[in-house]
Amino acid sequence: MKNLLLPALALAVITTAGAQDRTYVVRPGDTLAKLMWTTGVSGEAILRANGLHSSELRPGMRLVIPGHEAPPRAEPVAIERATPIAAAHAERVEAVPAPAPEQNTPPEPHGRDFADAIAIPASQNVRYNGRWVPPGESSAWVMDCSNTSRWLYREVRGIDLPRTASDQYEWLRARHRLWRVRPDANSLRRRLEPGDLLFWEDTYKPPRRPPVTHVMLYLGTDAAGRMMMAGSQGASGPDTYEFHPEKKIGGYRFFFFFHRAGHFVAYGRP
Repeated sequence: MKNLLLPALALAVITTAGAQDRTYVVRPGDTLAKLMWTTGVSGEAILRANGLHSSELRPGMRLVIPGHEAPPRAEPVAIERATPIAAAHAERVEAVPAPAPEQNTPPEPHGRDFADAIAIPASQNVRYNGRWVPPGESSAWVMDCSNTSRWLYREVRGIDLPRTASDQYEWLRARHRLWRVRPDANSLRRRLEPGDLLFWEDTYKPPRRPPVTHVMLYLGTDAAGRMMMAGSQGASGPDTYEFHPEKKIGGYRFFFFFHRAGHFVAYGRP
């Protein structure tokens, strides 16, 4: 299976500031998201080190890349194919009859990988729930979590996913391509593949059952070995984020003062 991780950017090392910092010359097509993905350094750290207040990069800019010096990845990171999940750690979702074949012709993919694709709205500072007209589209999309994953799959693989996180969850369930799992990072690191959709429940008060309310897309591991995901969440909107399956996100109050936190519950493979 073709590995969808971003190929290494060509880093031009001009000077060395101290023992760890290095200088990178921005090339045409570079974005902050691409630089974050390749170097393993957060965008905030890069902006702070260079006194920048905007993520817009111009060809020819010399940027200080702070932190531990790590060589650019010459080869994609190997990701182990998913294996059958032991009953003690995961529950295969009960199959339901597959729906009738869709009549719509799927869109043509554009030859990008997921990390390249998410860099497009990220470089334009599109916010969560912000309106954005994707390249080749005639009308704006509202870039919430599910529409971002939907656009990524249309752009990269030519697959037209359903509109909402819960609909995408049910779409995968109907195709026997969904697994309920425990939020164990070590286990998921072995099982997940780039392009897998990641699902959370109860990130806000759900009007549906099951209470699937959030979706992101798994990218693989970066140069520092961190699990990364793409999608739209929080104030930043469409971008790359570190994936912490055990971390609680969002949530809501119920029955006076009790709080239910959003939690990771499943992954699927379109």
